[in-house]
Amino acid sequence: MNTLFGLTRETVVSKHAHYTVEEILRQPTVWKSIYEKIAGRRDEIKKFIGKIDKKTRIILTGAGSSGFVADALAPVIRKELGFTQVESIHTTDIVASPHQYLVAEAKTLLISFGRSGNSPESIAAIQLAEQLIQDVRHIVITCNNQGELAGFANERTLNFQFDEANDQGFAMTSSVTGMLLAAYGILNIEQDLSTMVNKVASYAGEILRNKHQTIADTYQPQVDRLIVLGAGNLFGAAREAALKLLELTAGKVISRYDTPMGFRHGPKAMLTPRTVILYFVAGNDYTKRYDLDMLRELSQASKNKLIVVSDVYDEVIEQVADVYIFNSVSDDVAEAFSPFIPLIVGQLFALSASLRLGCTPDNPFPGGEVNKIVQGVIVHPIEGIH
Repeated sequence: MNTLFGLTRETVVSKHAHYTVEEILRQPTVWKSIYEKIAGRRDEIKKFIGKIDKKTRIILTGAGSSGFVADALAPVIRKELGFTQVESIHTTDIVASPHQYLVAEAKTLLISFGRSGNSPESIAAIQLAEQLIQDVRHIVITCNNQGELAGFANERTLNFQFDEANDQGFAMTSSVTGMLLAAYGILNIEQDLSTMVNKVASYAGEILRNKHQTIADTYQPQVDRLIVLGAGNLFGAAREAALKLLELTAGKVISRYDTPMGFRHGPKAMLTPRTVILYFVAGNDYTKRYDLDMLRELSQASKNKLIVVSDVYDEVIEQVADVYIFNSVSDDVAEAFSPFIPLIVGQLFALSASLRLGCTPDNPFPGGEVNKIVQGVIVHPIEGIH
């Protein structure tokens, strides 16, 4: 097993971090494997997607990190693939308020994400869609071929299991980026994405080899909160990065996510001298203008450590950032792939903070206060209730 932050394998194991470290490091390999599997089912996928007209309502859904995969996908699917109704609605919302989110008369494609495939809400969301929607199809993407989601099958369903991304650590890492790639590759099956997948994998590999210590060093003991900012499809990545820190530090470091423009409208009050800002710069030129405005504003205040991630080198960003992570491997990363490196940077920051605080990343909650697979959910019957 390779390691991070100059730690020996024995030290990583003793700190109960070996799963998390291994699962962060394996991501470039996982992406290539997943895309090869998708390409191997190209004809089957084309036939299925060909039955989905552009007016079909597409709901991407999951809970927690799986829901943030949906958040990161919906904007780019809407922009690139011509579907007019694309939404990210978390399973937790669907299950709690199904009549507010599911429309009986709307032809729907429900795309469900789940690492284990055993979260109660994941199963219930599919069952509710089957009960309440007249014409519904499903794409199921999970990382556990033994989970309940993996067993869901009918003539209206495509089911994918990617066991190579089945993270054993508490926090989802390779499962997040793996499912993100899988869904985009499936929905964009008409395009050969192998070259782009290889480019992003090379980019990620360079970050994991050469930048992990730089990212780790931005966490210092006095840091007690993290703000993660990202717009468009990077908003989902921001949500996920904020959760990673909260999970891996067992809540010892507080995190918040927002869009850059939304941050000005109240949440900016969270900034203190002990706050680190992790900023994900958009992969399109128009949104990037707003990012640069905000970066200048934050830099001029000179109160907070500013970590910035972008796909393309920008001289302005280098001038304002305390730590700047950019693509030094290839000069073109498609916008749909822009969340991948930010997600890895967020994972590395969270892992380093966890280790420095003396947490146990593979299980930050040994007392069971928070569970890897959510517990305590009672799914109530829907019959006769509106």
